[in-house]
Amino acid sequence: METNVHKYLLFDHFAGKSTAMQKRLIEDWLKHPQNQELFYEWLVEWERHSPQYLPELDQKLEAYIQHMAHSQHAGTAEQPETIQENTSEQGGSPWRFNRRLLWSAASLFFVLGLAAWLLQDMWLYTTYRTAYNETKTLNLIDGTKVILNSNSSLKIPSFGFGNRTREVILTGEANFSVKHTLDNQKFIVKTPQNLEVVVLGTEFTVYSRVRGSKVVLDKGKVQLRYQQGNTQKEMMMAPGDLVTVDLAGLANVRKIQNPKNHAAWAAHRFVFEGTTLQELTQLFEDNFGLKIRIEGEELKKLTLYGSFQAHSAEELLKALTEAANLSYTIQNDSIIVTDSLF
Repeated sequence: METNVHKYLLFDHFAGKSTAMQKRLIEDWLKHPQNQELFYEWLVEWERHSPQYLPELDQKLEAYIQHMAHSQHAGTAEQPETIQENTSEQGGSPWRFNRRLLWSAASLFFVLGLAAWLLQDMWLYTTYRTAYNETKTLNLIDGTKVILNSNSSLKIPSFGFGNRTREVILTGEANFSVKHTLDNQKFIVKTPQNLEVVVLGTEFTVYSRVRGSKVVLDKGKVQLRYQQGNTQKEMMMAPGDLVTVDLAGLANVRKIQNPKNHAAWAAHRFVFEGTTLQELTQLFEDNFGLKIRIEGEELKKLTLYGSFQAHSAEELLKALTEAANLSYTIQNDSIIVTDSLF
């Protein structure tokens, strides 16, 4: 009988469509420990493809408003005149009062729905985070090594990772050294910008922040999947390729000489190969949470070259300004960089 328990029977069960006999069959099947992890894996898969738990607040609220409006209209006609006068003296109609209650109820529904979504996310994934000016090394269960850069997060499925799935979700920046498996299982890095990096075994760095995405391939071969408008695009990368994808989904690829320089931050080393001061401000905001203002349009275009060792924002800023003969001052919550000659 237990062999009759399959994924699609459980999908019907999760949707509330299973019969009493099927429920009893599933209960017996779950008594075996080896089936319990499979149960949760299929539950995760079903929830990813079943949005029915998302609260339809707008539709439910509108239907409830119409119901209350109808009920209030019917009830008001039966109220004694003295009651109506008393309500008016208090400065508002019963409908206004009920509408306020209604919006309070809607807010409560929204908060409960949001809390359920957050708890579901916490249950489905184990999330690793780094603060500003912090890096973290992760050794995943499948043998993959990940170095997470500052102000970044990596979500790993709580169930089945390394067995039936090797998908992770990255926000920020990380360097991956992916271990090849005997069954050639793909390792997939997903980002909030709809970029996917699909690999078997390789070393690469992924950058995914609000301004766009970037992938640098050091060893092996990877496939990129990204969204350009309504079209799904794909691209194969070779070692030494640097691909940037902007917010519109436009991809640009170019060859670089030293791919490892783009992961030098893992050793607290920052390598600049023609980086402008304007681009430098983005690095300080991403990695250290600091806002830097460059005084003068020409100064923003100044390019930096070299390798700098720094364990803090202050160390890096001091080294860069001294090397480029620049000055900086701190005003409120901003750092202002100027030319030392002025």
